Amino acid sequence: MTATARGPQLSRLFLSGFVWFIALLAPVGTAQAASCPGENLVKSAAASFADAKRTNSAAAFSAAIGRYADANALALYALGPYRKNLPESLKASYLNQTRAYMGRFMKKHAHRIVQTNLKVVSCSDGIIKTSNGEREISWRVSGGKIRDVGSGGIWLAVQMRSKFVRIIRNSGGNIQAIFEMID
Repeated sequence: MTATARGPQLSRLFLSGFVWFIALLAPVGTAQAASCPGENLVKSAAASFADAKRTNSAAAFSAAIGRYADANALALYALGPYRKNLPESLKASYLNQTRAYMGRFMKKHAHRIVQTNLKVVSCSDGIIKTSNGEREISWRVSGGKIRDVGSGGIWLAVQMRSKFVRIIRNSGGNIQAIFEMID
């Protein structure tokens, strides 16, 4: 399979990861008791993502990601074994560009990603599970940040890492390939 043919396949895989991520950050119902650690974080993030969708702003999506999710940890994790190849002098640029890339991606797919009427169905050990009536979605919350999001056994961090590592590997280990993709 050529790199060109793999592009749409990778985009669909990445999109499915973001669908789960954004679905989790949509307005959440109050079915779970207020004692659920992280519930307020999720509700605040949901409101920010709904606002970003209404304003159709990539910058608003990026700001919400930066405010509520651990975007830096996610971006660094996504580099996998190539993280060590990221020069310290490019780290800040990579983190900012990755957050902006996520914001542009979310803006482009907001009509499919931002969902409403999620209800908290369980809260235990840093994992909050929600349902929108059709599917159950889980997210990992700690230290006041959303760390990861998953549904049906698919977790955003793992999907993003798979895509980023594949791109770098296919470019012979050249980390610059990621900068070209996220720019």
